[in-house]
Formats: sequence, structure tokens, C-alpha cells
Amino acid sequence: MIGMLVLSEIGLPQAGPGLTVEKITRGQLASYPRKTEVTAIVGSRAMAIDAASLPFPGLKLVQLTSAGFDGVPLEAYASAGVAVANAGSVYSVPIAETVVYGMLQMAKRYHKNPKRHRLRLTRGYRYLTELAGKTAVILGAGSIGTEVARRLNGLGMTVWGYDPYCPEKPEYARLFRDMEALKQALPACRYVISTLPDNAETRGVLDRTVFGCMTRETVFVNVGRKAVIRQDDLYAALKSGQLGGAVLDMFEVFPNPVTNRFRRLRNTVILPGVAAISQESRERRDDHILANLARVERGEEPRCVVNKEK
Repeated sequence: MIGMLVLSEIGLPQAGPGLTVEKITRGQLASYPRKTEVTAIVGSRAMAIDAASLPFPGLKLVQLTSAGFDGVPLEAYASAGVAVANAGSVYSVPIAETVVYGMLQMAKRYHKNPKRHRLRLTRGYRYLTELAGKTAVILGAGSIGTEVARRLNGLGMTVWGYDPYCPEKPEYARLFRDMEALKQALPACRYVISTLPDNAETRGVLDRTVFGCMTRETVFVNVGRKAVIRQDDLYAALKSGQLGGAVLDMFEVFPNPVTNRFRRLRNTVILPGVAAISQESRERRDDHILANLARVERGEEPRCVVNKEK
């Protein structure tokens, strides 16, 4: 394939000699004049959703800049012979590091001490804890969950996982396959970490019955999709003290408004929603995208395709 035209929502450095990359915004997509020449589109899930309803007859690849692909019409693209690829594991490391950062904040009660208008610090032996020796369960044993597990193992924790589809992995001492088995194990878990994606099977799965299996010492950490959590149930569990605390990074509105009710909970750490962002992840993202574009240019199948027909 020669003279491959790529529309990209992000700037891509060092594109190959056979690639012509034009930077474009989501709003400019519908009015783009050379639709028949476009071979690939690089952008967000919103960009991919919009492009699905527009005529791009020569389109071969929709390359997402995100790991998530919820909302993208995968079957429609597959029927049209268009591969949809996600960002794979490029964001797993910074997200895993953010999980550890949030857990340490809760264990050391760091969120109780800085920027508080009082002189007395939370220093008592009965307040501060260690991660070593504790049990954590990671919901979603894919790339992100496994990176989290590696770090927690290094900190001397016992790490369990929950994933109906993931094969056995050495990073997990136990791997639960169904929700009922997970619920029975939750009382033994000091940390419950969700990396779950948003799909028909996971949406709303973390509800009051799940939170009810946790204890007053349990800390819930979410770096997965917000849609998997029933927000009212989580809020009630935190406000009542049924849960020991939470570290929350995923919200639908960024920046997260100061009026968000979770901000008013004294046992909850609100992160700014930048868990996936780092200089290194941007470099990995660009390398991954350029490699996939080169594969399509050579007539090869791109990596991390999420809409392969079964």
C-alpha cells in the first residue's frame, strides 16, 4: 500500500515515508473533504463513534488512543472490514503505580495530615498500617491488573485476582472465576482494586451485595470504569463506615467538580484522573500506533484488534 492517508486526533512524530498523517479534530471529521482517500483514523472513543456513521470507503483501521473501547460500534466496523485496535498495555505501568500511591496514602493516613487546619497530626500506632502481609484482590486480571499485582507482590502482599476469562498467572496466588466465589473471599481482603472495563457483563456489577461482603477495614480502589460501580451503593457503604475507605480515580466529568459528593467523605481519597498519563506512556502510545499503521501499510493485521469476528 502506497501513500496511506491517516487522520489523527493526536500529533504523531516520525511517521514512515509511506504515511501521510493529517492532524484533525473530532469536529472537523464530518466535513473532511478527502474521505475516499483515508485508510486509517487515530483518535479517542468519541472520534471512533462519530467516524462509524461517516462514509470512509477505504478505511482499514480505527486506532484508539485509549485502552478502553466501550461505546465503539465494534460489530459495525467488523462488518465493514475495518479493524478497531486499542492502545493495548501502554498505560498499565502508570496506572499500577497510581494504585500503589493511593493505597499508601490510605495506609499511612497521609490524606488526614496535609492541608488540615489543625496542629495535631494522625501519628498514633493504632492508625497507621503497612501494606506488607495484607491481602489484596484485583478485579480484572488483564494487563493493568497484572502490573498492579507485580508491584503488590514486591511489597510483600498476598495478591488474589478475579477474572472469568483470564488464564492462570503466577502473579496471583488465587484467581476467582465467578462472583459468588469472590464474595465469599472478600471478608479476608484488606484492599479491593477494580481495573474492570465497562461492558454488558460488568456494568453495575459492584453493588451493595458486593460492598456488603467487605469489612470496616477494607479499602476499595477504583482505576477501572465508573460504570461498573453502583455509585449510590458505594457512597452509602463509605458514609456509613461499612467500608474503611476508598481511593477513586475514575469519574465521568474532568476536572472532577468540587461539588462531587465523594469529596465530602473523610475516608475517601479523590485522585485527579491522570493515572494513565506519563511521559513514558505517551512514547509507548505513539510507538504502538505508528507500528500498527506500518503493519496496515504492509497489508498485515494490526496488533490489539478488539473487533475480530468470531
